[in-house]
Amino acid sequence: MNIYCWPPDVRVLVFDIDMTLYNNQEYLDTQIRLLLQRMADHQGISFTQVSKQVAQVKADFAMENDGRNLSLGNVFAVLGVDTATSARWREELFHPEDFLIEDEKLQSTLKILIQKFKLAAVTNNSTKIGKRTLAALGVEAFFDPVIGLDISGKSKPTMIPFEMVAKHHKVSFQQMVSIGDRFDVDLELPLKNGMGAILVSGVEEVYEIPEIIGKGRRGGRVKGRKGEGEEG
Repeated sequence: MNIYCWPPDVRVLVFDIDMTLYNNQEYLDTQIRLLLQRMADHQGISFTQVSKQVAQVKADFAMENDGRNLSLGNVFAVLGVDTATSARWREELFHPEDFLIEDEKLQSTLKILIQKFKLAAVTNNSTKIGKRTLAALGVEAFFDPVIGLDISGKSKPTMIPFEMVAKHHKVSFQQMVSIGDRFDVDLELPLKNGMGAILVSGVEEVYEIPEIIGKGRRGGRVKGRKGEGEEG
């Protein structure tokens, strides 16, 4: 875990969902495979051809942007698939209930955090899939609001969903902390806009957050970025 910044007056914790609040590589791989196959069907080309297209777009972006990662939603936008279509595909294809089960330790962790903070969730999946994922984990009731690709209209990295969370809870960016598994996608822009940021490698590190912030271990800015994570 890297705590890049913890502002002095934190009111809201904004969690990414996929590969942050759960660890399930099979589900992640399935999401990617299903989306690439739907893109292949949409374009009338092979899965292999689409995979090469996606890899090329990501490589070009990384070369032009200091090695940064491009989310799959933004890759699809480059390839001509708009946000609404991307969100609809996810709703049609993804079934988090087939891969995830209730996480009692996560439930206990969030029960502690919600005593001091409001909790929100921002995902590059559709809002319905985000909520179904949280429900499968048994934690949907902790999060308000849940903002997905279809509501924000743009895939992270973007400040749009964080602006929505700030407006919903009537707080400033300086009173919010973004928590996610990818620096480029989940944390870099929030940091630049005055938010706090915590990089986690998965749900096991989310379990540690109450103890760490309870001890006042705020951490400092850490060099480097994590490029992989949720499919979005």
